[in-house]
Amino acid sequence: MLKGLLALIKLWWDICRFKRNPEEVPYSPTLLLVVAACQWGLAYLAWANSRNWQYGLVAATVYIAILLFLPYIILLAARKTARYVQMQAALLGTSLLLNLVAAIVIIVVAFLAQKVAFFQYVMMAVIAVMVVWAVSVQAKIYQSALEKSRLMAVCIAVFVLLASSNLFEWMMRFLGWVKDSIL
Repeated sequence: MLKGLLALIKLWWDICRFKRNPEEVPYSPTLLLVVAACQWGLAYLAWANSRNWQYGLVAATVYIAILLFLPYIILLAARKTARYVQMQAALLGTSLLLNLVAAIVIIVVAFLAQKVAFFQYVMMAVIAVMVVWAVSVQAKIYQSALEKSRLMAVCIAVFVLLASSNLFEWMMRFLGWVKDSIL
């Protein structure tokens, strides 16, 4: 089992490095569920740590729902929903790896920035590079799943990034309003 997990992590890493194709991710609803649960756990830790555990539960659930919903809508519009499980497992798996790399780099640079002010600029550059890298990886996955041009895939990846961010913000505001007004 460990060998299979390491092979899967290596596959996702190779996709992040543009060495392999996302269609090589196994078609497995169970894998998708496990990767979505891992992504939910990571999101929960981030939000619960920044606010409280209740906010973390709601924010992580809304975040994962949006991450699972938007790509499905895109595939539905392209009439390629049969590719959802494989594409979504590739999106979430590569996202987990890139988030892990980003977290490690940002923690190291943030530590250095406490000692040398110049590293604050390095941290901003690292974040920008990580966002561009993540969008590029997602674009490759969308290009493969949708059979679209690279430019169209980049546009879709940027759209999903912006739409998911805005949907998340709107949903959290709405839920806050419901909590304050009704409950």
